[in-house]
Amino acid sequence: MAKIFAEALISAEADALCGAGYGERSDARVDFRNGYRRRGWDIRAFTVELAMSKLRQG
Repeated sequence: MAKIFAEALISAEADALCGAGYGERSDARVDFRNGYRRRGWDIRAFTVELAMSKLRQG
C-alpha cells in the first residue's frame, strides 16, 4: 500500500513538472518522461522498491 501511494505522489509531481499528464499531449508541455529508474525507499520494517520517472527536456 505504501508503494502504490508513493508512486502516485511521484507521478503527480512528474505531471506537474512536465506541464501535462502521462500520455497527454499539450502545448504547455515543457518536459517529457523518459522511462523509469528503480529506487529503494527504506522504511522501518523493510525497503520498498519504487519506479521513479526519468524526465528530459525536449
